[in-house]
Amino acid sequence: MENEPHESRTLKLVGGNTDEKRAEARRYCAELVASYRRFSSGTEKSLQPGMLAQWKPGMKNRKAPEYNTPMMVVEVLEQPIIDTTFDSGSVYFHEHLDIILGFVDEDDEFYMVHYDSRRFEPYPETGVE
Repeated sequence: MENEPHESRTLKLVGGNTDEKRAEARRYCAELVASYRRFSSGTEKSLQPGMLAQWKPGMKNRKAPEYNTPMMVVEVLEQPIIDTTFDSGSVYFHEHLDIILGFVDEDDEFYMVHYDSRRFEPYPETGVE
């Protein structure tokens, strides 16, 4: 009986459930596809100076401002600035900066920052003028 194969419970726990891994991989792939579609949706093309904009869901790559915070479109650049200050391992490497957005921080200071417009969409109309 000692030579009979047996299944190690430890290996089973470490290895995990294959069906569970497949389901997690499917969820990840679905989110990856959805994120790419949001990024490349084209909704940013309607942004013009004087309009309000906000981060597209899942596209925030800067600390500020937070999601659902309106930002003012200050300028849409005809030629994007390609950021060359970061190494290839950085998420900011060769970032395509083609829009300047303004926002008011927690100290009531107005900031203008260059961003990649593909990460933004028009802010829903609020009736504020």
